[in-house]
Amino acid sequence: MLVPSLLSLAISIFAGLLSVSTNEEIVQVIARGIALVSLFVSLVLAPWLVLLILAVPLIGVKLAQNPQ
Repeated sequence: MLVPSLLSLAISIFAGLLSVSTNEEIVQVIARGIALVSLFVSLVLAPWLVLLILAVPLIGVKLAQNPQ
């Protein structure tokens, strides 16, 4: 599952760079859409350990901003 996740992440990065570097509006919109879909697929295919590594700092920041 790691290889498809990394491939999807690479496609997402390439599409994001393409959307930043081009001046054509249609190409920017399509590239950003592909980047978002690929990023979502990459997160779905990611192993649980990677998701846990990504989620713990986000939850920590959220808890630090809203002390009770």
